Amino acid sequence: MKSSAYEELITILDVLETALPRFIDGKHAIITMRDEGSRNWRQMEWIGFWFEHFVEKEVVPNLGGSRGPTYGTTEFDLKKDFVWDLKAHPRESKSLILNDQEAIQKCISMENGLGFIVVAGDAKYDDSTQSFKKWHDSLKGGVSSYEKDRVKRGAPSRRRKISFSPKSLHAIWFSNLADLEEAVIQGWLKSFQTNMRNSNGKPRPSKYQLELQAVPKTFLIAEITLH
Repeated sequence: MKSSAYEELITILDVLETALPRFIDGKHAIITMRDEGSRNWRQMEWIGFWFEHFVEKEVVPNLGGSRGPTYGTTEFDLKKDFVWDLKAHPRESKSLILNDQEAIQKCISMENGLGFIVVAGDAKYDDSTQSFKKWHDSLKGGVSSYEKDRVKRGAPSRRRKISFSPKSLHAIWFSNLADLEEAVIQGWLKSFQTNMRNSNGKPRPSKYQLELQAVPKTFLIAEITLH
């Protein structure tokens, strides 16, 4: 990768390492996102959206930068001189879902590379009565149309995460499309939801799925343990 991209990354990680809370309560995080104007406070998978919101509110004012570019329906999270996307990863999950494949490819081509900054940690989950889910549904004003459709289809409800404890930060960098192709060949970057469709029958865009523990050092350009 370009040395200037690495230097930019280090400034971001330095702020994150200091500012990132070591425990995030789900209810507090969701209410904070709502009160501070995030459009994503209703999302079930709140941890990743909270991380994006935290960087926007706590990191960008210190370092500068803006929201990243948009390709298709995918908006990347952060741009200074280089583009970075932000992900949160519960460590008990083997794989991490990235963005739309076409958007990632276009971003790498148009922006001279793309980096992913991942916060990994430990999540705790809702109880058997789904009290956190019920609280969140009530805060949103009722069960969403997505949830109603899930019930109609008989699909199981995913257990909600009620808290997240960050344990480490990781950064992965793709300099060009050849890097992306090499990651697929090596097997730690794979296709996800190919040929899948939404409940309305429309096809879902293919995404990339990444196995964080399998990323080689040539791509994992930084790794920090949080104390």
